Amino acid sequence: MKRAFFLILGIVISIGCFWWSLRDVNQEDLWRGFRDANYLTLPVMLALLLAFYVLKTLRWQWLLAPVAPLTIRQLFPPMLIGFAANNLLPAHLGEFIRVFVVRQKYGVPASTVLSTVILERIFDVLSILVLFGVGLAFSDDLPQDYRNGAILLGAAASAVVVAVGIYLVWTEPFIRLVTWTLSLAPFLPSKLATSLVDMLRKGGDGLVALKSGKAVLLIIVTSLLQWLLNGMIAFVALRAFHIDVTLATGLIVTGVTAFGVTIPSTPGYFGVIQMCFQVSMNAQQLKPDPSLVLGSSVYYHMSMYIPVTMLGLYYLQQSGLSLTDMQNASQKKEVVASADGSDAAVPDTLRGVDPCD
Repeated sequence: MKRAFFLILGIVISIGCFWWSLRDVNQEDLWRGFRDANYLTLPVMLALLLAFYVLKTLRWQWLLAPVAPLTIRQLFPPMLIGFAANNLLPAHLGEFIRVFVVRQKYGVPASTVLSTVILERIFDVLSILVLFGVGLAFSDDLPQDYRNGAILLGAAASAVVVAVGIYLVWTEPFIRLVTWTLSLAPFLPSKLATSLVDMLRKGGDGLVALKSGKAVLLIIVTSLLQWLLNGMIAFVALRAFHIDVTLATGLIVTGVTAFGVTIPSTPGYFGVIQMCFQVSMNAQQLKPDPSLVLGSSVYYHMSMYIPVTMLGLYYLQQSGLSLTDMQNASQKKEVVASADGSDAAVPDTLRGVDPCD
C-alpha cells in the first residue's frame, strides 16, 4: 500500500512539474527549436557523460580499495545497472540495486558497500554545493539578491565542510553529538532521526578509505570534476538550442536539478528535470525563450537517460540477473543481506541527488 501511494504521488508530481514547465511554451517555437538545434553537440555530451561515469567509478574504487580491491572494469557495470534501475523502477532504488549486484557478484558484505555509497553521497552534496555557489557567484545574469544568496550558500557549504571534517576525524563523538542534538527536537519524526544516525554509522564503516590524505584529496578532486562535467553537459545542451549562456549557468542548472530529483517522481525524473531547467533560467535577468529552454531540457535528459538505461540493461543481462530479480528483492524486504549475515538497510536519504540517470 505504501509503495502504491508513493508511486501514485510520484506520477502526480511528475505530471504537475511537466505541466508547470509548459507554461509560456509555444508549440511552434518548440518544434522549431528541435528542428534548428545543433545535434553535432551530441558526441560531445556523450563523451562528457562517459567521463562522468568513469570518474564516478574510479572514486568508488578508491573508497572500496582498503576492504575490497575491485577494478574499474568490475565496478563500472554495477554502477550503470544501478542508474538504469533508477530510470526504470519506482522509489529510486538504484543505490540498493548497486549494493545488491556487488554483493551477489563479488561477495563483498552489503554493509561495506553501503558505507561507501553513503560517503559518495556526502562528497556529491558538498561538490554540488560548492559548484552551485561558484555558478551563482560568476553569473552575470543574476539579481543582487541571488548574489547575496551565493555568499550565504558559500558560508553554509564551508560550515558543512567543517562538520564533515570533524565527522571524518572524530567519527564516534560526532555521531553522539548528532544523536543528542536530534533528541532535543521532539517535532522531528523518530524514524527520520534514527535513519540519519544509522546513515552516519554506516558511513563511518567506510571511513577506512579516508585515513590516507592522498586518497581524500583524490576523492575530493574527482567529486568536483564529476559535477563540473555534469554542468558542462547542461551548458552544451542549452547552447545546442542557441541559448546564449555561460558555464556558470550550466553549474546553476546542475545544482537545481541535482536537488530537484530528490522529490518523489516517476522513474527517470520526467517532468522534474524540465521544471528545474525552467526554474534555473527564470531566476536570471536574461530571459530565454521558455520553448527553447524546454527543448534543451529534453535534449539534456534524453542524451543521458537513453544511453545509461540501454548500457545498464546490457550489463544487467550479462550479469545473469534481471529487473524482475531486483524488484522482487526490494519488495520482499528493503534490506540487503550481507555475506556475513548482517543486514544493511538502505536509507531513504540515498535516493536522488543524481540527475545523470
